[in-house]
Amino acid sequence: MSAKAKNEDYVWVIVESVGQEDNFVGLNDTQSGETFIPVTAEREQGLMLVGRLPAGPQGATRQVEAIHKARLMEMAGAEGFAIYLVDQEGRMLKRLDAVKAN
Repeated sequence: MSAKAKNEDYVWVIVESVGQEDNFVGLNDTQSGETFIPVTAEREQGLMLVGRLPAGPQGATRQVEAIHKARLMEMAGAEGFAIYLVDQEGRMLKRLDAVKAN
């Protein structure tokens, strides 16, 4: 996949690896108390965001990966996380909601 997601159905998410375990990086909105997974529209934005996030567990590595929005929403929803599109500074742009079938 190119540096820009080829399809607007994809977003870029930060994956944190500790040992054999991989997880999406989740954050907590201090104003609302909501836990969410930040995603970006472009890979470069995600790479810039990685350096601005709070430090992870010791020995953790982080990488930016493309993922289909519907798959991420399914996985995040099962764990009680919202998904927000953010910019490279981490500013929330909009909440991503599941697309409802007609």
